[in-house]
Amino acid sequence: MQNNIDLTQLYCDALVWDAHAGVFPSAEVDLNLLEYWRDKGVSYLSINVGFDVMSWHQTLATLAAYRHWVLTNPDRFSLVGQIADIDQARAENKFALSFDIEGMNALNDDINMVSLYHALGVRQMLFAYNLNNAAAGGCHDTDCGLTDFGRDVVREMNRVGMIVDCSHVGYQTTMDIIDESSKAVVFSHSNPVAVWDHQRNIKDEQIRACAGRGGVIGLNGMGIFLGDNDIRVETMLKHVRYVSDLVGTEHIGIGFDYSPDIDVDIGVILRSRPDFWPAGQQYDTKAIKHAGPAELPGLIDALSDSGFDETDIRGFLGENFKRVAAGAWQP
Repeated sequence: MQNNIDLTQLYCDALVWDAHAGVFPSAEVDLNLLEYWRDKGVSYLSINVGFDVMSWHQTLATLAAYRHWVLTNPDRFSLVGQIADIDQARAENKFALSFDIEGMNALNDDINMVSLYHALGVRQMLFAYNLNNAAAGGCHDTDCGLTDFGRDVVREMNRVGMIVDCSHVGYQTTMDIIDESSKAVVFSHSNPVAVWDHQRNIKDEQIRACAGRGGVIGLNGMGIFLGDNDIRVETMLKHVRYVSDLVGTEHIGIGFDYSPDIDVDIGVILRSRPDFWPAGQQYDTKAIKHAGPAELPGLIDALSDSGFDETDIRGFLGENFKRVAAGAWQP
């Protein structure tokens, strides 16, 4: 290996931060599936409790169920809200979790909902899930930019201590969000459009703007966002290398958007709502593949072979997202 790093030991010791799980949010989900991430060496995971396809009360019901489940399994899992909580969970060999929401429909047009969600364990929210809402423009819609309500939400998220997430959001809206936020923002699970042309992927200008404020771009493992349903390590490496070459290794991370429930054909879900997942964007691909934590050892091996040193790899695995969270979670 080019850097003579003991990658097995590095992976065992490193903070591994997955910025977004792709588990379909529902109060009926058996969260024992979280053991998958734990078994693969992930230290911290943000798990979504709702997205704009759902009503706000469905999101609250899911959040209530997930929160109760985590709190009643304290021997294995820890609901965290500050960086010190993650450090303690790791010291106690527990899997650290917090929640995220994809889109602002969960607010029911009420700014007061931001602090409520924060109090219940939500530490990350993105502004629009593919389509426009009262706060922002989506990546599969006519980009309306950030609305006045959306600007208020950015400021309130900064105030209470939530990570501002720009994934799934329209180009102009992301630029507005980055300009409005007083803290670093992230693209928790978005890949560069320069490597694979998809409306869900992001432009160089978005990557530079995010990095310019200290933010991080998380690698999405879905095959149709990586390539032509392609989840090979060399394909993931192209995306990570592109972002790191563009803005530096301190702005790359992991947001696999992965769900280990292999009995569910994600294509069935995507085809069920063609307004949110429109034609011409590969959502009708049969048997969509998805890279997840199992691919990390091979990916960091490839990163090492291509010249990434230990600091770069530790940053990619989790230290970069930890840096953003440390700033964002402090109101």
